[in-house]
Amino acid sequence: MTEFSYIAGIDVTSIANKEFIRIDTDKAQEICVALDKSGIPFSARYGETEMVLTYDGSCKEQVEDIIAKAESGNYEALLRELQAYREPDGYYQLLGEVAELLNTTIGVLQNRPDEVQLALCKTYVDFWLCDTPTLQRELDRVISVNGRTMSDIQEHEKIKEKAKAPTVPEQRAADTVPNLNELFDDYFRRNSHSHFSREKHQHLSEIARRRQQGEQERIIQNEESERKFRP
Repeated sequence: MTEFSYIAGIDVTSIANKEFIRIDTDKAQEICVALDKSGIPFSARYGETEMVLTYDGSCKEQVEDIIAKAESGNYEALLRELQAYREPDGYYQLLGEVAELLNTTIGVLQNRPDEVQLALCKTYVDFWLCDTPTLQRELDRVISVNGRTMSDIQEHEKIKEKAKAPTVPEQRAADTVPNLNELFDDYFRRNSHSHFSREKHQHLSEIARRRQQGEQERIIQNEESERKFRP
């Protein structure tokens, strides 16, 4: 009978919808840490090369995701890659992977302050072994704590792009074009504070009337002259 040196998780009796698996692995500790960070109810017993795990069956996909990540060896490769660079340069190399998880672009994230970019990359490393929804949630939490959520940022980017597009001037409908009386009323309202008296208005109107009458008489005279000289 296998001897299990370590126990992790919660009391197995408190787990609803129990699922049970037994796996050969030397990554049991990493799996337990990821399950705990992901908030998945579990109870585990494990040794150096084997693990017995009981968990809530409603979280089966997340558990399988975590185990697959731990067994892939990619996390160790990620840590080795980080060690090859000086901090924070190594973390910034991960910004593309962070952007992909957040369904955005590197450019959008690079518009954030350097400390936010670094916090995102470090959170990505810390929660890398967790299931994907948990990892996305923790990354979005970093954004939220430091300002707007990713959805807000993406909406802001859409507004900026829309603002760059050329706009077509809006035309007024024919029935909304103001007539001369409306224009005069509007002018009078805007200039009601000036000293434009009723008498002054009547005087200007009389001048305009005389000019119009004189113009009509000139036109009539020109037409009569043209008729006289016609053959």
